[in-house]
Amino acid sequence: MSIRLPRIPLPILGPAHIVLAVALLLLALFTYSTLQTLRGTVQLNERRSQLQAEVYDLRRQHAELEGLRRYLQSDEYVEAVARDRFGLVMPGEIAVTVEAPSSPRPEREAGERWWEALFAP
Repeated sequence: MSIRLPRIPLPILGPAHIVLAVALLLLALFTYSTLQTLRGTVQLNERRSQLQAEVYDLRRQHAELEGLRRYLQSDEYVEAVARDRFGLVMPGEIAVTVEAPSSPRPEREAGERWWEALFAP
């Protein structure tokens, strides 16, 4: 004894169905392409923002270094180095060296305020 299942008729695909399927496939491809383009645009905008921030930081560093370079080439810096490192004085000046006894700094305990260490008995 065999059981027969009813036959389901297959739909007939006409030209309209094929055109619709191709149109849906093209729409899916267009949507995918658009999403990929948008994703790429967002990534490029993020990268541009990062590079702009980096350029800003580099320009700031350049300005600081340029200021330091100008100071190091100035007469003021040369005079300060001559006085501090070599103990030189300008004509007519007298060099005075003051040696004071070093006082030990009071040690602070963790959580102790700075003025408490100064006035501790």
